[in-house]
Amino acid sequence: MAATTIKVPSELRDELNERARAAGTSVAGVLQQLLAEHERAEMWRAMREAKARLSPERIAETRALYTDLEDDDPADLLAGDD
Repeated sequence: MAATTIKVPSELRDELNERARAAGTSVAGVLQQLLAEHERAEMWRAMREAKARLSPERIAETRALYTDLEDDDPADLLAGDD
């Protein structure tokens, strides 16, 4: 894997190094974890926004669908319609 240098303020560099030491990983590992956490947060934000746009009727339909799925045996869901 190719490495590169990025310029960050020394305070940020020090904080990243401290987090890496505390987590027993590298600065790259810390950055990967932070990016993954950011992506998850963005996904949940988008999901909340999408839910806010749904009508109460559509929310009720979706809840009913998932309730029905919870009653199914997962093996049946995987088996298909054979």
